[in-house]
Amino acid sequence: MAIVNFDKQVFDNLYQKYSSMIFRTSYNFLLNKEDAEDIVQEVFIKYFISNKKFNDSNHEKAWILKVTANLCKNALRSKHRQNLQLDDTIKIIDNTFEKSRDDHIDLENTLSKLSANQRLAVYLFYYEQIPIKDIAKIMKSNENTVKSYLSRSKSKMKIYLEKE
Repeated sequence: MAIVNFDKQVFDNLYQKYSSMIFRTSYNFLLNKEDAEDIVQEVFIKYFISNKKFNDSNHEKAWILKVTANLCKNALRSKHRQNLQLDDTIKIIDNTFEKSRDDHIDLENTLSKLSANQRLAVYLFYYEQIPIKDIAKIMKSNENTVKSYLSRSKSKMKIYLEKE
């Protein structure tokens, strides 16, 4: 498929508007900078290939987040990720988050201990301030599942932070 009507100015505006959100979402899901950067590129490719028309900016943002979440899930399912050993996963987490007494780093370290779905739900709800019903659509889950992710995340984070 060829990209129809590619406009560099439109691309620059969209990139400025959404690239950091896509990167943060991907990074929170994958815990890997390079993979998150790849997802950013893939989302914009899909955006321009699709030539999708949006009702408004909220519809556009929801579509972009849904594509981002799906690409992250695909990356986690990929053969490369399935072949990672537990020791490799621990090394990735340790290299990603430096040991520090800074509360911000402790929070990031705690977030890294959650499942990918829990991290995504926490990120979308608390950072992007997306309503639970919209998160459910993005994650292709029902609302109660998202509520469960958020509740379990809070419980786990409280336990991890109390230990530190």
